[in-house]
Amino acid sequence: MATTKPTRTGNRRDFVRTQVPYVERISGAAILLLIVGIGVAIAIKGRHYNPDLYDVRPDSLNSTASAVEGKSQTLKAEGAPPAAATTTAVAETTAPGTTPTAQTTPASGETTGDTITEPQTTPDKPATASAEGDAGAEGSSDTPKPAPIGEPLVIALDGLKPMSDTEFYNSDTLYEKIDGRSPAYQSFNVTGLRCRTFNVLAAAGSFVDVYEYRFDTPVDAFGMYALERDPKGGPLDFIADGYSGEMGYFFRQGTVYVQVMASDQKPETLALTRAIAQNRAKALPVDDSGLAGRRRMPADGMIAGSVSYVPDNAQGQSTLHDVFQAKYGKAGEEIPFFVMVAPPADAAKAWQSFQDFCSRFGKTEVLPDVSGGKLFRAQVFGKWKVIYVREGELGGTFDVADPEAARTFVEKYLRGEIK
Repeated sequence: MATTKPTRTGNRRDFVRTQVPYVERISGAAILLLIVGIGVAIAIKGRHYNPDLYDVRPDSLNSTASAVEGKSQTLKAEGAPPAAATTTAVAETTAPGTTPTAQTTPASGETTGDTITEPQTTPDKPATASAEGDAGAEGSSDTPKPAPIGEPLVIALDGLKPMSDTEFYNSDTLYEKIDGRSPAYQSFNVTGLRCRTFNVLAAAGSFVDVYEYRFDTPVDAFGMYALERDPKGGPLDFIADGYSGEMGYFFRQGTVYVQVMASDQKPETLALTRAIAQNRAKALPVDDSGLAGRRRMPADGMIAGSVSYVPDNAQGQSTLHDVFQAKYGKAGEEIPFFVMVAPPADAAKAWQSFQDFCSRFGKTEVLPDVSGGKLFRAQVFGKWKVIYVREGELGGTFDVADPEAARTFVEKYLRGEIK
């Protein structure tokens, strides 16, 4: 009878080891004992607290310690000599008229006699943002309030009463008051904000907020004012760079950008809001330095709220800076127009550079002179420009669909027909 040979299945081995060598037994036992020993060691260590593992070592921070002006040092500066003694206050009862004293305890490793020192005080450094008020008045805390920065905002008008103290902020702390808007103000070199809220006595619960942002220059103040201008705002009759909204007045006077905002539209509130705006326009110094280009922008046909300021790279040209521009409603369409005032040599160089640029990316045509002004016309990317230069003034129309409308506007401006 034939014998059937078993068939292999899967990974099953034919040979099965029935004895474990002596060396493997010893190695396995050693590994098992080692694991048990590690576990026992961890258990013992965990049951005993070692303070050295949690103590801070100040010496390890010496390399990062540095002197701090106006504040007590918490760590010694690297290489500084150790303090001679540590002064501790003595809590004791003194007789009337007796001066409190401090006892000096010698530092470790030194032997000195006791010394008596008079208590010293360090004047507080004024805070960046602070409110008015008498420090040390009845009911106040022991710590005196920091002195306010600058003069309080005082407005002497009938029916108006301060509701709060004047608040002061500088460029670094402006975010505390206006948060997300502060970067825009900082880009125009804001130096500070003074603001205050006033009650309207004739209207219960009504108030007016007054914000005065101060900038480095009148140009910076105008730039921020133009950036935030509401195109729907109406012009003001008491100041050039200003407009009115539904519940407030906004304008630039000198280096200050002013916002006067009413809490509601009650007639009494709105009337006093306008009176405050007129008061601030008269009180703040007039300074239009650097705004010569703005003053040369014609008023005829100017679309309200369209004036803007471009500090650098106007029209994509590195030679055009401190440019003022606006839109005008002429010949049935909006015509953008800009002006830059510069030394005559710089203006002439910028005009020529602009013409060369237009020749590279479009077609240009030199036009006849008008009232001492040199002109060229260019079509770039389907739009027309007419650019002039005259006696240190460069400007013109740009992005106009009708070439004749662009040319006519500039020629009338140079002849003084548009003012």
